[in-house]
Amino acid sequence: MYDFANTSFALVVLALVWPQMFHHYWGVNLSPQFESIAFKLTQAVPCFLIFFAAPFLGQLAMKGKFRRRALRWSVLLGGLCTVGLGWVPEGHWLFSAALYSFGGIAFFAASTFYDSMIVDYAPAGKRHQLSGMAFASGFVAGVVMLVGLAMGLFSGPTLHWIYPAAGAWWILFSLPLLTQPDHRGIDAEPFSLSVAWRGTLDTAKKLWAEPRVRWFLLAYILYIDGVHAVKTSAAHFGAVLGFSSGDLIKAFLVVQVIGIPAALAFGWLAHRVGAVRMIAFALVAYVFLTILGSQISPGMLTVLGCSFPSVWLIAAGVGLIQGGVQALSRSYFAELVPAGEEVVYFGFYSMMGKFAAFLGPVLGAIAGACFVSSTDETAAERAGFASFALLFIFGLYFLLKANRAAKR
Repeated sequence: MYDFANTSFALVVLALVWPQMFHHYWGVNLSPQFESIAFKLTQAVPCFLIFFAAPFLGQLAMKGKFRRRALRWSVLLGGLCTVGLGWVPEGHWLFSAALYSFGGIAFFAASTFYDSMIVDYAPAGKRHQLSGMAFASGFVAGVVMLVGLAMGLFSGPTLHWIYPAAGAWWILFSLPLLTQPDHRGIDAEPFSLSVAWRGTLDTAKKLWAEPRVRWFLLAYILYIDGVHAVKTSAAHFGAVLGFSSGDLIKAFLVVQVIGIPAALAFGWLAHRVGAVRMIAFALVAYVFLTILGSQISPGMLTVLGCSFPSVWLIAAGVGLIQGGVQALSRSYFAELVPAGEEVVYFGFYSMMGKFAAFLGPVLGAIAGACFVSSTDETAAERAGFASFALLFIFGLYFLLKANRAAKR
């Protein structure tokens, strides 16, 4: 249910509506080059801050009472920031960016606590399948939201109401998890910042000393960065290229519809052929999708007599692999860490994911700045999107190193 709940922020704010409104509404008075760089740096800020906090939060998550309270406050703060976006006036890009950043910090902090719960709620032999099911439920939520957008429930003068609706969705559907007692029970020891800090340093040493974990986290930094960058940049990229809002909504709907069975299939296949093979397959596919995506232009494609917008081809490919690679990364990492220390290790897992989410937009901004063209306003965006392929290539390299270390 929590994957179902937080999809509202992930889809409306991170992925689809906010990026388009930043381009067409809040950043309407900015130059194309400045707007592109400002958008990417706004994406990077919450990830940069959570990068430093996540390992510490992982230590605190060992305490059941703290984890339960922190998850509740994170969801509440994120939901309220999402609601607030509905009242930001046109042209006030900095105010919009601030609410995005605070909401993103809350979203990513909540994910740190939530991801650690997989070791408490999911039996070891079922984690790949259950993690895939959880991501599939998020795609179901995305289908519901996108159908509503396609039907025009939030359009024109009522578009701003999508933010209060998304914030309420996040909070409401989180209640089944937030009202449950934490499996870690009541804390026996008093809360201590110094103990948590020392535990963070000790965990960092243990992580680096274990080759499998070390190489996997280096791989994860890179490839999950690419996954996040593709997801959060797609709508803004499409808007800059000239795709209509309707085409982009339908493209995201294609991702969600295909993503439901694909996430389930990834979990089922990983149980039989191994998580590493399935993740590696997804990374190779992402390399081709980012390079191909950087070259697309508005227009129609015809395949087997069926015509559809060119962006749908990229959307279909992303839908096949996006949920699977995220779900299997979470469940595979749970199998690498020592028994009894899964929660603090997930703090570092979350840290790596947030650093990745920070690194991707910055890489895109640098690549875009290097390829600014006075004759082509889309050159910076195309270069930034193509640069994400490097993250998947190097991520695949370190993933294979982690797999070789596991066989020794």
